[in-house]
Amino acid sequence: MKYPEILAPAGSKEALIGAISSGANAVYLAGKRFGARAFADNFTNEALEEVINYAHMRGVLVYVTINTLVYNDEMDELILYTDFLVKIGVDALIIQDLGVLDLCLKRYPDLDIHVSTQMNTHSVDQVKFLKSLGVKRIVLARETPIENIIAIKKEVDIEVEVFVHGALCVSYSGQCLMSSMMGGRSGNRGECAQPCRLPYTLLKDHEIVSLESYLLSTKDLMTLEYMHALIEAGIDSFKIEGRMRKAYYVIQAVLSYKKARDAYFNKTSLDLEEDILYLTKLFNRSFTKGYLFNELPKMINQNLRPNHMGVEIGEVLSYYNHQVKVKLNDRLAMHDGYRIISHHKDYGNIITRIIKDGALIKSAEKGDVVTIDVKEKIEKGAVLLKTLDQSLEDELSLYMDEHYPVIPLKGICIIKKDQPIYFEVKDQEADFHLSSDIKIEQGLTQHTTHTQVLEKLSRLGDTPCYFESLKIDLEDHLFVPVKILNELRRKMIHDILKARLKRQQKRIIHHDLNISDDDILSEPTLVVKVRTDDQYEAALSMGIKDIYIDYRLKKENPFSYKAFSNIQHISKEIKEPVIISESGMLYRIKEGVSFITDHHFNVTNIYSARLLKSYHPTSITLSEELSKKHLENFHKKYFETFKKRINLEYIVYGRAQLMTTKYCPIAKTFDTLPHCHLCEKNQYALKTQQGAVLPLLHNGFCELNIMQDKPIHLISYIKEILSYDIKRLRLDFTIESYDETKKVIADFQKALTIDHMLKPTTPHVFGRYLG
Repeated sequence: MKYPEILAPAGSKEALIGAISSGANAVYLAGKRFGARAFADNFTNEALEEVINYAHMRGVLVYVTINTLVYNDEMDELILYTDFLVKIGVDALIIQDLGVLDLCLKRYPDLDIHVSTQMNTHSVDQVKFLKSLGVKRIVLARETPIENIIAIKKEVDIEVEVFVHGALCVSYSGQCLMSSMMGGRSGNRGECAQPCRLPYTLLKDHEIVSLESYLLSTKDLMTLEYMHALIEAGIDSFKIEGRMRKAYYVIQAVLSYKKARDAYFNKTSLDLEEDILYLTKLFNRSFTKGYLFNELPKMINQNLRPNHMGVEIGEVLSYYNHQVKVKLNDRLAMHDGYRIISHHKDYGNIITRIIKDGALIKSAEKGDVVTIDVKEKIEKGAVLLKTLDQSLEDELSLYMDEHYPVIPLKGICIIKKDQPIYFEVKDQEADFHLSSDIKIEQGLTQHTTHTQVLEKLSRLGDTPCYFESLKIDLEDHLFVPVKILNELRRKMIHDILKARLKRQQKRIIHHDLNISDDDILSEPTLVVKVRTDDQYEAALSMGIKDIYIDYRLKKENPFSYKAFSNIQHISKEIKEPVIISESGMLYRIKEGVSFITDHHFNVTNIYSARLLKSYHPTSITLSEELSKKHLENFHKKYFETFKKRINLEYIVYGRAQLMTTKYCPIAKTFDTLPHCHLCEKNQYALKTQQGAVLPLLHNGFCELNIMQDKPIHLISYIKEILSYDIKRLRLDFTIESYDETKKVIADFQKALTIDHMLKPTTPHVFGRYLG
């Protein structure tokens, strides 16, 4: 059975050093652009070269994330950047964007390419599709249960990487537009503002059925106690989330998960109680074993608070004059962080004084009654939480020394009379041999001892090496000059470290990316997507021919396409015209069947369009995140680059699908089991603090789509959009009535036939079109 890799986040140099020192096999990080954690420290190009050398010298792999969507006007910069990464020896790229993926697979044939979790890969068919492109490893969606992972490993010969610890996204990654559409900061561009961590109220048929709480905020994933199951599932890499976390968090997570993994293979007993406590102290939103092990919604959500929960260490006995008296059930020390929580108060600070029996003390223990300073009035019975454990961080800071020894060596030194010194050292990768230039003679007045030789050769100073074993074979009565021993040691370490830094040169190939087929551009066409019978009948009554019909509607129409959920759970061959939303459907579609790729493919550049075009869709729907600036030259850029035309589609009306989630706030609220069907019996919605009402729509597979409160309505801009050679304009209906559907279609039909601009007559938004 393969030894799984421990893969650690490195959002800063301190975290990288800590991860390597504590035993990570690989780290993942980002440069200053194109990473999904734009607000982490990240690394300049100069720093990237430095840290790759640092990691490689210590036998640790470095994966660089390019896990954002990329626009056409950024592609030249991106290629310069990826060329640079290849030249400095990066071990793999982690990629979200389909176009970037295709480009890098062709341009760097010797480089390992990993697919980011942002590509939302969760099924055997998706993995087979990506494998066919040449991908080395898949970072699976966090929603993938272990039984699916086992099936993937059984059916596809490909490396699989799985998140085992850290923050969970409530949405399928790469399928979330909530931050983008509600606040202009795109999660697909590394700028997520985390609106899912804000309070919401659940509505049922417009009536409040839950108090305002953090109804979408997830607990943190923690699978430390389930390492045996994950190892036996055949997972190749255990990924720790946390590029925005402090180095102490990364260090402890690596130590704990390495300990659990090694215990499995060494068949040793394991007590994880202390590790779990340390992980809880460093950061937690409470823990869940997540979708990996099919947790219920109530076990996924933490609705009390969206940030660090800390560890409960005491209770407030009284308050007087900006001081509280507390009884402790765990240790408290100077410089610890704390929060005091009650029904009406959430107050936090750093400990600057601890008073016990009228005297100042540096720390207090379990059972002590102490007084601490506060700046707000606190009620009796409030709970004291420790949110920063200074002594734990002090212990872990040992691993943040950049000279921390991590390379074990085994050596032997043979010193015989009238012979050169022979020095042999092995690291994990090779054997190294040196001999002295001079022969060793018998000492007349001084004799070198075994201890002296050992001390000189094992003095490795500020290097990453240490001797695991060093055998000295020394004849008696010989004199060995200290200078010779020092020179041998320095030369040996120099040779070892130089060898560890040797890079395998990787090829960069400039491909001709032309494709063989050319589209005849459509006439300007209104296409309609419907979810209800009434919407379908309204579309027919208005003479619409191209209709995308929700797969649950039993309608027959020679011009229609069946519209499936963007999260697929079917595995049969597709034999009828269809609008598809994920790559597994490309693998399943029967040759010759007409299909359209939906906006869920996140097409933001011509290279993504080119890859999808190679599978011969009728048209390609562009991302809803593309603004006017990005749309106006899209077709022109495609034609200039590939000398071909392409049929493009853009959504000009409809509520944006803010996210698709496997978590159900309805089941959480009513404490029901999966497939309770409550979402089918009533209309549920989430209400924001600002009063916006976000409809919740089920997809038929016990998953929810959270919709925007108002539809995007671009009727004023359709002539402009058509001038960009985007000829298929989609109206996407979700909760509209028969009359509302007819009215919208009629307005857009009119707008196509008149010269002057029409304006929306109902509440609306413009999405990202205007920037």
